[in-house]
Order: sequence, then structure tokens, then C-alpha cells
Amino acid sequence: MRRVVAFLVCTLFLAGSSNAELVVSDEYVEPTIGDFFQFEMIGNFFPDSIGKAIDEEKYLRVEDYDGNGMRMEVTGKGETVFEGETVDYFAMTMTWDTSFTLYLDDWMDDGDGKEDIIEISTVSASEMWQINEGLFSLNGTEIKNINKMEMTMIFTINEYEDQTVLVADSIEETETELLSTSNNQPNEVRVGDVWTESSTERTTGTSRDRMCEENDDDCEWEIEDIDEEETVTTTSEVLKEVSVTTSVGTFETLEIKDTDEGEDPGNYSLMYVSETGIPTKLLTYEGGVMDTNMQLESYRINDLGVCENCPSVGEDADGLLGELPALPFLMSLATIA
Repeated sequence: MRRVVAFLVCTLFLAGSSNAELVVSDEYVEPTIGDFFQFEMIGNFFPDSIGKAIDEEKYLRVEDYDGNGMRMEVTGKGETVFEGETVDYFAMTMTWDTSFTLYLDDWMDDGDGKEDIIEISTVSASEMWQINEGLFSLNGTEIKNINKMEMTMIFTINEYEDQTVLVADSIEETETELLSTSNNQPNEVRVGDVWTESSTERTTGTSRDRMCEENDDDCEWEIEDIDEEETVTTTSEVLKEVSVTTSVGTFETLEIKDTDEGEDPGNYSLMYVSETGIPTKLLTYEGGVMDTNMQLESYRINDLGVCENCPSVGEDADGLLGELPALPFLMSLATIA
């Protein structure tokens, strides 16, 4: 799911022009607290990919999938020190929580012919600090990423007349700092353009895991420290112009393929960016099989006076868009899947 995070950040570094040929170019847009993009999940690709990853042969179906999408919002602005200099930054927060139930055919091979059940719920978000070069800066720099991801899996194992319920919890809290970065992205993006971006990051934090029988008060956490450095090189290629229809309208977009160096050729993402730089759609593939399909559901850009599918004045805060959780640091989905 790391590709999802990268897509939503990178597309906010693009803005467009209105030439006959679709071109996405640099344009300064002041980030305002409350600017947001809300995405809906299309189909059952995500829970199906989890079920197949658990056991492709025995996975049967998903039920009770809430289909909740992701939200990305400007939640703060301020000053910080980066590479020895004081810089202005804005915080972009991504949140996602979802739940579903997976059914597997006699997963434990006990011969009873009964279905076994796994209930999964996740709450995750990521707070990303960007140097304030505008909401749509082509070469915007992410200097910090503060993450938390919580996942609970409840296994109901049926064995003839007996039933065992196991609960697995996983919590990961990390902070990622940018050590170095380089890219050769052009000032204007059009069909046929290819560029690479390389970044080295250090991630520190902790992960906590436990699995125990239901209502076991003595169940203990296994805690592991995280301290790792990673360099990722991503190649982006603009493949073609595509008309994309979402619940907020039809957009003329550029289809951009992202692949990470060293990955299987079947692991990549396709993102669709409008001529005004708005991220409209994302498809991700694992082993050549689609595992995520997201489309734009609503958005607000205050500096442009744009607000599509926004809540009406006085609408309940838990209505159309819902609220972001009030946490001192926000949770990430970079480690899901």
C-alpha cells in the first residue's frame, strides 16, 4: 500500500494548463487548513487481495465490507528546521479505516467441511510534512512522515462441534525522516515523458504484536524496535491521455505509471491526474493483478474557490465526509498489505 501513499502525495505536486495537448505544469496554490481530497474504494479488490494472500486456494468470499475510502487533508502549517535552515511547511494528513469479514473453505484442513472466518479491521493514517512551495509544487519535498497503523484480526476456527476464537492485534508507530533526495522530473508533464526520483529515508519506531484466545487477560505483547534506512528509486512514465468519470464529474487526465526499482514487473501503479493537477483515480497492481481501485469522491481547494461534493452548511460533522481523528500523531497505511 506504500504506492497509494506515494500516488496521493505526488499528484498534489502537479498542476495544469489548458492547451490542446494535455500538459500538467507548475502553478502556485496556497495550501489552506481544511483543503482535502476524499477517495472512494471501488469494488472488493482490497479485501479480495488480503483473502488471497492468506490462502488463495481456500479463500471463498468477503462479506460486510464497509468500502470506506481514504481522506487527505491539510491539517497544519508552521516552521521547522531542515538541512540547517528554517523553512515553512504544511502538514498533509491521510486517514483510512475499514473493516470486512473473509470466509475460507475448511482453512484448518480438519475435514469438517465447515467455513472458517477471519474478521479484519484497520485504522491507519499518516501525517506528512511538506516544505511549503505551494499545494501543487512540482518538486515539493516531504521532510517527515509520522505514522500509526492498528490492525485487529479475529479468527473463528470451526472444528466439527468445537469452535476456537483467536484474536491477533498489531500496532506499528513510526517516524520517517528524509535523508537525501534527487529527481529529474520535467517542469511540464505530457504524454511520453519519463523521469526518476530517488530518496533515502530513515524510519524509527516500534511494532507490537500479539495473538491469543478470546478473553485471555494474560496475553502479552511482543515488542520490536524499528530502525532502518532505505533507498527507493521510482520511475514514472506518462502513458496516454484518458477521460476519467468519477462521482464529482468527468476529467481529462494523464495516465502515469509508477514502478519501483527492483520490484517485480507486475507490481506497479497507474495514476490519473487532471489538467488542473487534481488526483482523480488510482489503480495498483501486485503480480499483475489489480488490488486497489480508488476514485475521487469529493474535494476542496480554498485558494481556487473549488468545493465539489462538500457538506452543506450545518451538516452533521459525521455526515458526508466524516471527521479526522483527534490524535497527537496520525496513523499510516503505508504498511498495510
